[in-house]
Amino acid sequence: MNVEFLITGAGGQLGSVLLRRLTTAGRAAIGTVSPRGPRPLAGRVHACDLCDDTAVAAFVRELRPANIIHAAAMTSVAGCFENPQQAQRLNVEATRRLVELAEESGTRLVLTSTDLVFDGTTGRYDEASPLAPTSAYGRSKAAAEQIVLSYANGAVVRLALLYGLPVARRSTTFLKQLAALRDGTTLKLFHDEYRSALELEDAAAAVQRVASSDFVGVIHAAGPESLSRLEMGRIAAAALGVSDAAIESVSQRDILSAEPRPADVSLTCQRFENLFGSQPGRQMSETMPEIARQFVSGTYLQPP
Repeated sequence: MNVEFLITGAGGQLGSVLLRRLTTAGRAAIGTVSPRGPRPLAGRVHACDLCDDTAVAAFVRELRPANIIHAAAMTSVAGCFENPQQAQRLNVEATRRLVELAEESGTRLVLTSTDLVFDGTTGRYDEASPLAPTSAYGRSKAAAEQIVLSYANGAVVRLALLYGLPVARRSTTFLKQLAALRDGTTLKLFHDEYRSALELEDAAAAVQRVASSDFVGVIHAAGPESLSRLEMGRIAAAALGVSDAAIESVSQRDILSAEPRPADVSLTCQRFENLFGSQPGRQMSETMPEIARQFVSGTYLQPP
């Protein structure tokens, strides 16, 4: 069996959108999903535990993909802190095994990474900025990046905070926040934590562009503006047509956290713009009206 794209983590928020995008475009794509996790509403998938080296090797060798987009990860910052061994197995060791399998046939491999490989002391990080993760999650992704970057046909797409509607029946922080705004439930949001938030469709498009190119190395994909969590919440409330009175502005200092929260991990994307001739993401005020429409109607939960 030959496919063009193998997408790990196809039940996740980014993986599900990416698989739908490729499938809708008629590309030969298949995703892996956790045997215990949600499945996407579009596209072909195969249940596979990425920590099972034997099963992963058998599937990849049978599939012979031209490209592997490795989007699967243990992404919960709290979860990685509480279970660093599992974070190491999934985020680092599974990545190492996929790179070894890619090397066997020269398969291109693209890893999706995170802005949380930075410590947040300066903001406006570019690809050459030194890594200084403050969390177990960030450290595991930084380690995975180095594994992929050691491979001659490997690329890392370092993504900003993602928001939007997954193509899977799964809960996300963003969906919980939209529900809270809709219901008028108190929502505490940081006024002093900044991210270059990137909408899921834009993120999937950016990853596809990198995977379809011959770029190797690390490249950033982020939204064009640096927004606080508070500003993001107010933009979402406006798009939903609801009051933002239930949003409570808080400081990072007001919330106890097991690990330090970076204050500003905003990213610059000049390398992406130079390579592809456009920014990877749109402003949140542009993307939110359609997101709000689909959220209120529930149409995003319907299979395409």
